[in-house]
This record gives sequence, C-alpha cells and structure tokens, in this order.
Amino acid sequence: MSYSCPHFDIARDYCLRLKTDCVPGRPGCVLTGSQFAVPAKERVQQTKEEKKERKARELLNQDNPRAEI
Repeated sequence: MSYSCPHFDIARDYCLRLKTDCVPGRPGCVLTGSQFAVPAKERVQQTKEEKKERKARELLNQDNPRAEI
C-alpha cells in the first residue's frame, strides 16, 4: 500500500485506532477524505466477506482437518 498511517499494525493488517481490519478511508480513519480508486464502503464490505469466508474455512478444517473448500 502506498500510504502512511501511525495506527496501522502491518503484521496483522489491523487498525489500532478503530480496533478492526485496516481499510484506508473508512469512517473514522485518519485517511478519510483521501481519494481511492475503489470507495471505502465497497472495500469494507469486501473485507467483511473475506473474513467471513476465512472463518468458515477455519471451522470446516477444525471439524474435518482433511477437508478442503
């Protein structure tokens, strides 16, 4: 990414200020008002969906370690 934020935890791709996934430009972000190619609202939704899918895969793997999606 090509931005600098003092609240960004690079190891976890996490916003320390908002205590959630880092999505530059989202409401409450210090970069709100900056121009992004994809609106923050769309990227927040995409991040939520990816997190939900990742959690589902983890649960599936706990129930059946050999299963793959």
